[in-house]
Amino acid sequence: MPPPARDKAAVVASKEGVVRWVKRDLQQAVDKFTEAIAIDPEYARAYCNRGTVHTEMGNLEQALADFSEAVRLKPNYARAYNNRGVVYRMLDEVAKSVADYTEAIRIDPTMAEAYRNRAVAYKQLGEIEKAQADKAKLRDL
Repeated sequence: MPPPARDKAAVVASKEGVVRWVKRDLQQAVDKFTEAIAIDPEYARAYCNRGTVHTEMGNLEQALADFSEAVRLKPNYARAYNNRGVVYRMLDEVAKSVADYTEAIRIDPTMAEAYRNRAVAYKQLGEIEKAQADKAKLRDL
């Protein structure tokens, strides 16, 4: 099934958010992603992008909410699961981070970043063999 058609104004606002993000104008990036979401509340990518900017700003609860909304809207969104896993790990909820990295990998078995992140999380949990298995998988990708 093709992705839903996006409102052009929402896409434009989201692209402007990416430009602001790249220029490190993080608050304006958040504002642009928020504008895109206001225009198109089903725009999972705008939630994911805003969540990533919130993560960079240290607004972890807002980031978690945005990533959770992104996966609610688009359950096969590997990037949003991976990014939410990063936030869970930052919040010392390592088991939840492993679950999200695992879901990202299930959706996209070639997502190297999710294997790398899960290896770090496994190491934090003392699950060294699992961490080593993920590192080995990285070499195969």
